[in-house]
Amino acid sequence: MNIKERYEESPFWSFIGMKVDSIEDNRARIKLKVTGNLLNGNNILHGGVVTTLLDAAMGINLKLNIVDAPYSTISLTSQFIKIVKENELIYGSAEIIQIGRSVACVEARLSNEIGEVIGMGLGTFKINRPR
Repeated sequence: MNIKERYEESPFWSFIGMKVDSIEDNRARIKLKVTGNLLNGNNILHGGVVTTLLDAAMGINLKLNIVDAPYSTISLTSQFIKIVKENELIYGSAEIIQIGRSVACVEARLSNEIGEVIGMGLGTFKINRPR
């Protein structure tokens, strides 16, 4: 199973509706079509979904760079910059800031179809490499 299938077929990705938009040069971009199920009481995208997308963009990009080593999120900050409404398509990308033996730092951005930044995040990940 390739990495695109592995992520898109995971139960949580499937439940939310996240997809891999592209993978090239060890960099992935994810996408999500915002549905009514993902809106909060104000009829805008729930902040938890924004945070989920930031974490997912960081996670798949980290996996592309550490291959078989398992990892888990230690900390994640989220900045909510622009609201998102139903039927909008949003994209997530990430940049590896640093990868060490046991810890990695990754930055992510979410944008809408016209390239406006709607959210940003910074994550720290524990890498569980074999000894």
